[in-house]
Amino acid sequence: MTKSTDLEENIYVLYDWRPGKEDADDKGNVLYFKPGFGWYSGYWQRPHMEGTTHWTYLPKQPPVAEDPSLKRDEQFKQWLSTFPAEARIEDLPVSLLRLGWNAGWDRAHSR
Repeated sequence: MTKSTDLEENIYVLYDWRPGKEDADDKGNVLYFKPGFGWYSGYWQRPHMEGTTHWTYLPKQPPVAEDPSLKRDEQFKQWLSTFPAEARIEDLPVSLLRLGWNAGWDRAHSR
């Protein structure tokens, strides 16, 4: 059996040290490990899968990602503002510029 001292930092044997409320994230969850299944999150008071052997802290939730089309549209407006005002009046040229901009932007940012 693995000793607590043989584990990576912040991974704990469940039967040696159970998580407390202070170990949980803001939703009350920690990360549990069950051999043959892997890592899963669950409430700090008790793992919901039998055979769970270890636990660790859940990383903080990342911020909600901004919709990339908002950034693309804002950059298009900035670029379009560099054209003379009379070139921005007609819908067809602006629509064609928009199509080219969107296609190029999507190709440059699709990785």
